[in-house]
Amino acid sequence: MEEIKYIIRTTMEKEDYRKFLYLATFCRNKMVIPLIASIAFAGSLLINWNLHLLNWVAITLSWVFLFALAIITVCFMVERKNKPGVTSEHTRTFDSLNILKFYEEKVVMENDLLKSTGELKYTQFFSVIESKNYFIFYLTVNQAFPIRKKDVDSPDAFKQFVMKVFNDKYKHI
Repeated sequence: MEEIKYIIRTTMEKEDYRKFLYLATFCRNKMVIPLIASIAFAGSLLINWNLHLLNWVAITLSWVFLFALAIITVCFMVERKNKPGVTSEHTRTFDSLNILKFYEEKVVMENDLLKSTGELKYTQFFSVIESKNYFIFYLTVNQAFPIRKKDVDSPDAFKQFVMKVFNDKYKHI
C-alpha cells in the first residue's frame, strides 16, 4: 500500500473564496496589471489627442482615472460574476470539510457534504500557485481548488513537497 505523505483537512469560507477570486484575476498572470495600465495609457493618449490637450499633466490625470476605472470595473465584474456561486444553495460547500491525501504520485480528495471522492495524478494538473495564504492547485486554466496554508501542519515542508512533485508547474506569486 502506498504511503500517504500529507493529509490536509481544509475548509473554504466565503472570505477565502473571495480572496482566491482576486488572486486568480490579478495575480495569476503577472501581465494583467501592466496590460490594464498600458490600455489605460493608450486610452489617455487618445482622449487627450482628440481634446488637443497634449500636456503631461492632462495625460497623467486621465491615465490615473482610466486605470482606476478599469480596476474598479474588473473588481465589479468579479464580484457580480461570482456572487451567484457564493449564495447559491446548489454550490454551498463553504465551511464543509475537504480531506486531501497526498501520495508520491497522486492526491485523493474527499468531501463528506458532497459525498464525493476523487483521485488525480500530479501529471493531470495544469499548475500550482503559492500565495501568501494559499496553495492553489489548477486542474485546468480556469478550474482550481485552493488550500489554506493555515490548515497545513507544516507549510514549509509541504511547499518543498509541492515544488518537488510539480517542478516546472509550480509558481510563487
